[in-house]
This record gives sequence, C-alpha cells and structure tokens, in this order.
Amino acid sequence: MLRSQMLEEVSKIILSKKADHPIRVAIDGIDTAGKTKLSKELVFPLRRSKRQIVQVSLDNFHNPTQVRYRRGKDSAEGYYYDSFNYPVFIENVLDPASPGGNRKIKKVMFNLISNSAVSSEFETIDENAIILFDGIFLMRPELVGYWDIKILVDITLETAMNRAYDRELPNGLSFQEIYMLYEKRYFGGQKIYFERCNPFKHAHIVIDNNDFKNPNIKFQSIVA
Repeated sequence: MLRSQMLEEVSKIILSKKADHPIRVAIDGIDTAGKTKLSKELVFPLRRSKRQIVQVSLDNFHNPTQVRYRRGKDSAEGYYYDSFNYPVFIENVLDPASPGGNRKIKKVMFNLISNSAVSSEFETIDENAIILFDGIFLMRPELVGYWDIKILVDITLETAMNRAYDRELPNGLSFQEIYMLYEKRYFGGQKIYFERCNPFKHAHIVIDNNDFKNPNIKFQSIVA
C-alpha cells in the first residue's frame, strides 16, 4: 500500500483506542527499521483529532558509555542488557503516564552526544493525550505491560545492513567496520531480544517497512 494509506490506517487504529489515561503507543523495531520516521509521520494525521500528541524516544534514556560498553563495544549482551536506563524511563515517563499517574513526565534524561545526564523540566500531558514512544527493545518484560498499542516495524537484516551503510558511511566508518559493528553488537543484541521476548507475539500491528514508499500492514490484532 502507499505510505499515506498506511499512516491513515495506523492513525485510525490509534484513535479508536479508548481509555481514561494517555494512550501509550510503542513503536518498536530493529536498528534502521524506521521507528523514529514513523513516529514523526504519525503526528500529522493524529493531530487532526485535536488531541495532544507527544513524542518520546528511548534514545534519550541511554546509560553512560561506561555502562553501555562494560561488556565490550562489540558485545551483543551489552547491547541488549546495558544500553538503557529502564528504571529512570519508567519513573519519569511510563509510571506518570499510566492509570493513576500524575501525567507529569520528563522526555529527556540523557544526552548521548555529550555522554551526560540532562536536568529537564517536567511536562504535564493531557489526560487524553497520545504518546508515541519509539525505540528498540520496547517489548521487554519490564516494559511490555505499559503499552496500550504495540507496533512492530519489521525489516529484513539485509535491508537493515544496507540502511546502516547509508547511515554510517558519512560518519567515516568503512564498510567492514559497519558490517562488524552491526553484525556483532546490534543484530546480535536484537537476536537475543527476539528469542527471549518475541515481539511479534505482542504486537497489535506489524508493518513491513522494507520499502519506505510502499509499506504494508502484515498483521493486525484487535486493539481492545
């Protein structure tokens, strides 16, 4: 289907969800799948509802480098277990946005470039807000119960590697360096995640995003 059609369909599903708290939408997928792009694209059709649309990226809740790389820079286990500070993410975003929460959240707690914590202000979100969360590993056991709608952006490893080259070559890495980094650490960590958490089982919507211009909703379960 055309990308515009996919965005309209996904938006309708999100807007159909009824709750007395902010709707929490997880946009999960492997590296380079197009999670952040999808989150940004959904803002426009969702805003037609006149509801507050909030974007939160798990990238703003990384651990510092000494934690992320304590098992080695090419460690798949390190990527899966040590990349993010989940307790801080839960305390500052997920719990406040959950039923009974005060709806006061902090969207940024860490700056990856400066490798330092960020002191950000609380933002109070509307009771009927829609929060779009993009990131990897969002259906881990400690997170999966928070989501009202779970989207998995699916691509093949071949597509992911080709996009990795496009992303990393301008940063000065060679083809070999990119291949080794993604094959060992990133794809290795994703293998652990898929084997242990099976995000396909949890997802309400699976989007085949191998072709950006012509994605397809491969699977859709009922969003109660």
